[in-house]
Amino acid sequence: MTIIMKPTVALVGRPNVGKSTLFNRLSTRKKAIVHDQPGVTRDRKYADGRIGPVEFTVIDTPGLEEALEGSIEYGMTEQTISAIRMADVVCLVIDGFVGVTPQDKVFAQLIRKNHNNVILLVNKCEKNITIDGSYMKLGFGIAVPISAEHGLGMADLCTELLEKLPDHDDMPDPFKENKIQIAITGRPNSGKSTFINALLKENRVLTGPEAGITRDSISIEWEYRGQPITLVDTAGLRKKGNITESLEKLSASDTIGSIKYANTVVLMLDATRALEQQDLSIANFIIGEGRSLVIAINKWDLVEKKKAFKEELDYKLSMDLSQVEGVPVVYLSALSGENLHKVIDACLDIYKTWNKKISTPKLNDWLAMAIDYHMLPLQKNGRRLRIKYCAQINTRPPKFKFFCNKADAIPDSYKRYLMNSLRENFAMQGVPIRMDFVSSENPYGK
Repeated sequence: MTIIMKPTVALVGRPNVGKSTLFNRLSTRKKAIVHDQPGVTRDRKYADGRIGPVEFTVIDTPGLEEALEGSIEYGMTEQTISAIRMADVVCLVIDGFVGVTPQDKVFAQLIRKNHNNVILLVNKCEKNITIDGSYMKLGFGIAVPISAEHGLGMADLCTELLEKLPDHDDMPDPFKENKIQIAITGRPNSGKSTFINALLKENRVLTGPEAGITRDSISIEWEYRGQPITLVDTAGLRKKGNITESLEKLSASDTIGSIKYANTVVLMLDATRALEQQDLSIANFIIGEGRSLVIAINKWDLVEKKKAFKEELDYKLSMDLSQVEGVPVVYLSALSGENLHKVIDACLDIYKTWNKKISTPKLNDWLAMAIDYHMLPLQKNGRRLRIKYCAQINTRPPKFKFFCNKADAIPDSYKRYLMNSLRENFAMQGVPIRMDFVSSENPYGK
């Protein structure tokens, strides 16, 4: 299957000139964290954009800065240059309050070397700002004054974009249907970004020994064995009490939103650090949101006592994640490339289970067998509790409704027995299951 991309528009410029605000303005769904601290965006982000009937992909990039090779800032600049080279249209954003700076001139020259289809935008023009000849000297023609925050000048920007975008009307969007969204989450510095780069075989997201390099969720379109997939790299989640900075709070909120929108979530654990309560808290949150879960143990090549590690992990999961017995666990090394694709295979398998639909006749055959094997207890008045029939009412996650003569009297222990039996008989290990018990009225009761 060949992936056909929409035309792309890259937003580039110095830090804190308003690129992420403009990105949110153009995209069909707000996706970038906006903060007054410079350098919030560290990786390039993609989103669907639209101007009337014309659809395109808008790219938010890190702020262009002069930096030493090997530094985080140097890696951010490399990300921006990659976006410039692949884009159909480049929008150079300049801060109208500050005017043209020496840095703007240097980076305008860098853009000219890598692209020739450029729109010059002067942002933060909500007040009257003079567009003088210094903007023309950058070599991109007449500047377009806008205010991304207030939505001013968008009509002029749209006109410029429509003139410069290539004609892609006949290009279908291959990700409209049958696309799986997989979020990679976990504590900071567990190897989430390294894992994604190893899968894609390119330095798509920034990595490094420092914790917290990823600040907002990065969506990446990918294809695996003919299956369209959106990989989402998320910021690391620390204990709530340890989060003090407003920017980290925004990052954590963004990660939580990515988990809620995902189909499957990969919880990345660092094998060199003990399984902590924070890891289990993240897993329980994922399950509570009804998402399918895969646990990936990274840096497995650094563990010496592998058997003891597995035994301890299995015990903790059986005790703390008993409500989703059978969660798939994959041991890997993102750095060496060991077992990378086993993680994606596990995601595809658990996704199928998460979408499983069981026919009502099969369910009621199972229910009769389960009740026959383990009878329902008696009520206090001596009458026997009865579950008359059941049906699956939803998928993603699977949800079942049980119709009873007295639903509120069925013990929790019996409900757990039915859930475990469901998992065993219909191969539903590892996914959250929802069960509703309702009392059905006797039509002759009155």
